[in-house]
Formats: sequence, structure tokens, C-alpha cells
Amino acid sequence: MELQPILDLERETGGAEAGKGSAYAVPASAFSENVCASDVLEEAIASHAWVEIPFLPFPLLLDRPILLRSGTRLTVHPETVLRMMDGCGGCMVRNEHVFDGRIQPCPGEKNDHDMLLEGGIWEFARAGVSPKDPSPEMQSIGLSREVLVDGEGRETNVAGSEGGGGAFLGVILFVNARNFTIRRLTIRRCDFYGVLVAGGDHFVIEDMTFDHNKMDGVHVNGPSAYGLIQRMQGKTGDDFVALNAWDWALSAISFGAIHHILVQDINCSGDEIRLLPGRKTYKDGRQTECPIHDCLYRRVHNAYCAKLYQQPNCTNDLTGENDKSDIPGEIRGVLFQDIALDALQSTGLGEVSVGALFEICADCTDITFENIRVGVTKEEFRAAGMRLVEVGTKSSTWKRGHQDPKMWAELFDVDLVCTADNLTFRNVTFAGVPCREKDVLVGAHALTVNPDYPNTTPKGGTGKGILGKITIV
Repeated sequence: MELQPILDLERETGGAEAGKGSAYAVPASAFSENVCASDVLEEAIASHAWVEIPFLPFPLLLDRPILLRSGTRLTVHPETVLRMMDGCGGCMVRNEHVFDGRIQPCPGEKNDHDMLLEGGIWEFARAGVSPKDPSPEMQSIGLSREVLVDGEGRETNVAGSEGGGGAFLGVILFVNARNFTIRRLTIRRCDFYGVLVAGGDHFVIEDMTFDHNKMDGVHVNGPSAYGLIQRMQGKTGDDFVALNAWDWALSAISFGAIHHILVQDINCSGDEIRLLPGRKTYKDGRQTECPIHDCLYRRVHNAYCAKLYQQPNCTNDLTGENDKSDIPGEIRGVLFQDIALDALQSTGLGEVSVGALFEICADCTDITFENIRVGVTKEEFRAAGMRLVEVGTKSSTWKRGHQDPKMWAELFDVDLVCTADNLTFRNVTFAGVPCREKDVLVGAHALTVNPDYPNTTPKGGTGKGILGKITIV
């Protein structure tokens, strides 16, 4: 693993060329309560490279996202609330020139660069795209939707709630951009990803709070590299930090390798950490490899599970589509260092059972687990049927609240075979006591088909995990 290029990110600032010169402070008198502020902000950003928004005693309303062009800096008072108006979609800030990487690979040259966003409380963003967003690419993404039908014949979106939707976006969205910084802000009670980076490099995302967000906190799509994600706290409804090199068509703006990402100083309230590799096959037959390699996670507290696995679209069974990677995906050269978990959790998002603190269902090589601290005793851990690392695919039935098996879906690739090789364990403790026992630290399993499905669930399969070299120090 090449650690130095990752560690060098700590000394970079990101967005260093943004907002040169003095800031233009928008006067508080320019804003009025219950009046859309989009025109005022658009005019200010068009005329100044560095714009400051003062404290306001009322929410600042938007009917379209704030667009940041190359070289732009936007600073918001940390206690000023920004809110998207009803019916206007949820992307609140984005770079000026987005790229739709769902239909073709991202170009090598980035569209926008040298941008900085800091401050503010960004809240109550809802699904969809603002009809006033000027980008045809954004409107195309916003029209994308998977329609399912519930047991009563009502249309539902993928989350199972009534209504339409569209591709999942980020409250803060940077697509095909480089050298940008997002820092010192709060995402509060929004419907989807807090920050979505799709095809970004040399970026910094830091000092953020997630106040009961409903989906991923920081969600990164490939191809992305040389990113620093640090000093995060709070609660999301899904993955706190997700590196999704491959992803479902509904959940990704782009696809490709993710490498040299440093994730550190994460303090979440029982959320997940996600690494999702694979291979993207576009509709025209072209393919893009989507590995994850040379990444470092350190000082992560209370993520109940790290999911290192490829996972097909959970709606495939319901839509008849084949939105999945045709390979297990590759993860290599990843170090998990100084990871602490105070309590165990037997089930996770979607009532999926949790059998390990690190679950692997991808082809993983050169993965190191160092200074891992589990708060319960080894005996309690064993009694819960847990391992530190478990290799092999899973089977889990998503019933969506229905009794009819026709409305159920399988969440995993139940026939997938994956291999984990050259795994290293160094200084693992349970309740402060060192543990070097292999059966506690790592194991692999094979699925079997459930002949009684759907009378009993899950349905099972033929997939299995294969263990290679294991080193316990």
C-alpha cells in the first residue's frame, strides 16, 4: 500500500485557488423571510469569486441549486439555515458543469476545479431535481426513476414510499471536478446523500455534522482519487461514508476505480462504512473496471459494520432488470487502523443480519486490521455468534412490508464466490484484552439453498467465501 500519497492529503487544503482576493459579504438586508433567495445568490456568485452569507434569523430559501464555477468560494455563517423550497428537488449546491457518467465513462479532464464551500445548516432537502435547474444533464438524471407496484397496485419508489423519485443525488453534489473543499457544515434531515462526489480528485471533505440524515453521509462514486474525508460526526440513515466504485444505476452518477482515499476521525451513531467494487457494463456493451485500492481508514468510532462487498440492485427481482456487477469486484491494499466499537448490533439496515464487524463479499487482497478495539469481551462476542471478519456472500429477503412473496426481493448475490487473501490482524482487543485466536478473528462460510422458501426465509444460494493467507501478529 502506498500510504504517503494518502497522508500528504492532510497537508493539502483543497480549493486552494478558490476565491482569491477579498470576500464580498452579501448584506443581510438583501434577504427577506419567506422570499426565495436564489436570484440574490446567483447574482452575487456571478460577480464575485468569494461570497459570504451572514447570519440570518430565518431560513434562506432556494428554488434551485447554488452553482459553483471554477475558482469560486462560498462561505456561509455556521448558524444560517438554507432550505430548498417545496417541489424544487434536493440538490442544494453543485458544481457548474456536471457530467452524466451513467451512460458513458467520465472523461479524463475535469469540468470544474478549485472550489470551496463552507458553513451553513442545509436542511429538509427532498428527492428530485429542481425544475429551474438549468442543466439538461441534471434534468435527465432527475427523470430517471424505477417504478415498483405494491400489493394494492399503488406505484412506489425504491424506498417503498408512495410517489416517484429519480436518481439519488447529494444535497451537496460535485461531479467530474477536482481540487475542491467542503467543510464546516451541517446536513439536517435530508432525504438522500449528504455529499455526493462522482468522479472527483484532490478533494477535502471535513468537519461535518449529519443530523439524522436519511441516507449516506458522504457518498463517493468512481472514478475518484486523492480524497481526504475527516472529522465527521452524527447520524445518517445508511452508510456514514461510502466508497462506491460500482453502484446501482439508480444510485450512481459515474463508475470507475476509487483509490488513495483517507477516511479518518469518524464518530458516528451506529451507522455503516461501505466499500463497493465491481465492474460497470454500459448499455452499449462497454465495460469499466471499478476496483477500490490503496485506501486508509483510521480512528473510526461506532460504525457497527464495515461492508466490503459487491451488492446487486435490491429491486432486480421486482423489475426484471439485471442491475449488477458481473464480477465480485476487487478491493486491495486497504488499512483499517484504530477502529473502535463499543457495542454489538445483530441486525442492520433493512433488518439484514450482522455476522461480523467487517463483512467481505468481494475479491479482497492485502487488507490489514490494526489496533481494532471491541468493547465487549471475547466470550460475549463468541456468544453473539460474531467474528471480526467474515468472508462469503449473504442471503436476505426484503419483504417491503408485504405478505405476498411476489413482492419480496433478494438483497444479495446469493451465488457469488469470493476470495480473501493476505489478511493481516495486528493488535486486536476485546474489552481491552488482546486476542490472537483465528476463529474469533476471521472465518468463511458457504450458503445452501433453502428448500422451504418462501415458507421460511431467506432463500439461500450456492455462493461461498474462500480464505487465503492469514497473518495474526
